[in-house]
Amino acid sequence: MKKLIVSLILVVLASIISLGWSISEFATLQNPDTDSPSTNEQLAALKLVGITLSRTLAGDEVNQQGFVDNWNQHNQQQMSLTPEVEFILPPSLKLQFDNEKTLALESDEGISLHYLIPDTGQVLNIKTQLTSPEEKSFDLNKLYTMLFYIGVVAILLVWVSPLIRQLLTLSKTTQAFGMGELQQRINVSKTSYIGTIETEFNRMADRIQQLIDDNKLLSRAVSHDLKTPIARLRFGIEALEETQNEQLRVKYFKRLNRDIDAMEELVATLLNYARLDQANIQPELQSVELNAWLERKLVGYADNRLQLQYIPASQSIMINTDPKYLSMQVANLLSNAERFGQSKIKVRLELTDNATWLHVEDDGQGIAETETEQVVKPFVRGQQSRDNAGHGMGLAIVKRIGDWMGSELVIGRSIELGGAKISLKFK
Repeated sequence: MKKLIVSLILVVLASIISLGWSISEFATLQNPDTDSPSTNEQLAALKLVGITLSRTLAGDEVNQQGFVDNWNQHNQQQMSLTPEVEFILPPSLKLQFDNEKTLALESDEGISLHYLIPDTGQVLNIKTQLTSPEEKSFDLNKLYTMLFYIGVVAILLVWVSPLIRQLLTLSKTTQAFGMGELQQRINVSKTSYIGTIETEFNRMADRIQQLIDDNKLLSRAVSHDLKTPIARLRFGIEALEETQNEQLRVKYFKRLNRDIDAMEELVATLLNYARLDQANIQPELQSVELNAWLERKLVGYADNRLQLQYIPASQSIMINTDPKYLSMQVANLLSNAERFGQSKIKVRLELTDNATWLHVEDDGQGIAETETEQVVKPFVRGQQSRDNAGHGMGLAIVKRIGDWMGSELVIGRSIELGGAKISLKFK
């Protein structure tokens, strides 16, 4: 929105300044001779001349016509003398002329000035080609004002047309998304006025689609994973009802308990995964020295079957993280390595120029390159884990935490051990 407001202000200011300057230049071109007197100035001068001449000619009746003829030869404004009795006027103008002794009349040919010469019964007429300055100025002002507003509207329309297209696109995409087309997204341009809104819409759409996909996936996985223990429970209960052998009853009870434990583990895993929602989590970030923290974490790890090797970084590593959720990530990575490793697990810290790496490697079968994108989804297990216990949630939990904690999950193959190498990259 900041970009939209700034661009609007700049467009308005630029249009006003540029149009004002352009119209001013246009007006100057239309009236280039600014040194020549204006119509008002010429009329004022002629009025003064007429008043002076009427008084001068009143005392020189003999040379009146000669003066008029000489004036007409040297000036554009033409003079004439008319007897007062022949100077016919409407009553209202006649009254004004008698009182003021001067009168200005305008016709299609121009403005004429008339003066009563005292004591002679003559009227001095000065005919000009000047037109009414007020009307001309008014017309030009209207023209310039209209040009200014038309220019401002045109510039604003040019500016607002991309915004209208972007809003229409946003509206259509929103409607399509609301109708169930969850793949709909907006192509955000760098010059978009509402780029922030479009980006946030895409993020919201990604979030909603991810939630719906997770819900579908969890529903299918739960229905699949619960069928087996429920079927075993039903079979065990029926077997208990039919047998009277105490040893068999004890055996069936143990199986029922294992099935119940499996169902409880599945439900607990689902609840843990569902709680890993960034909207419901407020991580308590703090500075952690990763070498020492990981060493303390691995002290409590014990597995008689596998050998654990820890290789710290050669220098101190400080990261900003929430230790509780980092602990969940490390625990799931160790659990995954323990489940698929044959005899050895190696935990290694590595510091590069751009990032810090935490590698967990095992000597199992590894994860096929074609499955690396699938095994990070909930309830999805690779080919190597078909006969293994677990629900396929470990790496999904690690990835979900990493998505909002800023640690990237990378799956590869261990060069030294030959199994999987699952890494966390801290920025």
